[in-house]
Amino acid sequence: MAKDDTITIAVQINGKTRNTLEVPVNISKDEFLNLAKADEKIAKYLLGQTILKEVYIPGKICNFVIKTLE
Repeated sequence: MAKDDTITIAVQINGKTRNTLEVPVNISKDEFLNLAKADEKIAKYLLGQTILKEVYIPGKICNFVIKTLE
């Protein structure tokens, strides 16, 4: 894959960046969300949590809004 074929997208949990993923430029929303949830740095924050909202802006950012106990 050439550099122009991939992009880096930040993954946030409740607005805090927890990781970045390098993915193909033409990745679909569902593919990206599945990839992000499978990433071990992200999965540890999502484990046992209720995801209230999934925000995905293609080519830019992904944010998982989770219910917190606070």
